Amino acid sequence: MLIFVTGGVRSGKSAYAEQRAVKYHGPNGNLYYVATSHVYDSEMAKRVTAHQLQRKRSSHYWNVIEKERQIEQLLTTFHKDDVVLVDCLTTLLSNELFFEWEIEGDKWKSQFYQHDVFERLKGAFLTMKEAPCHYIIVSNEIFFDIPLKNEGSMIYIKLLGKLHQVLVKLAEEVILVEFGLPKIMKGGV
Repeated sequence: MLIFVTGGVRSGKSAYAEQRAVKYHGPNGNLYYVATSHVYDSEMAKRVTAHQLQRKRSSHYWNVIEKERQIEQLLTTFHKDDVVLVDCLTTLLSNELFFEWEIEGDKWKSQFYQHDVFERLKGAFLTMKEAPCHYIIVSNEIFFDIPLKNEGSMIYIKLLGKLHQVLVKLAEEVILVEFGLPKIMKGGV
């Protein structure tokens, strides 16, 4: 099963996704949290710490895997009855698109590179849909914010929008979380 949970920043989407993961977790499977964040400043460190504390308060044991890029490499790790929460796509895409920008400069501007990033992530989502375990992917709705005029942001937003559309098509359930309240957009709980 593939579930897509999205919402604005600090909307409660991660907490909701964790609750859903715990709900699907049974005695025969493991509970995984795939963290895609790269801690690059104090604000991100605070957010990571908050998520870690949230999981520690849970009565369930989370196997945490830190994977900033190339999430497709993990997909053979999981087995039937496992529940895998990937948090979050927005960070993962940023990590993929702008990987080694300080070394390789404007690689992210290449349409071929953008296409490769998109296709790899799309392929990972297709694999997740067909897997015998549960996947929950969390992302951010950034499309209602003030539009940014710089090229990197525009390319990123375009790719994220396309990936969201792929996930909505593939997922059995799509949930939008606003103000801590889940709104079922596709499927049902």
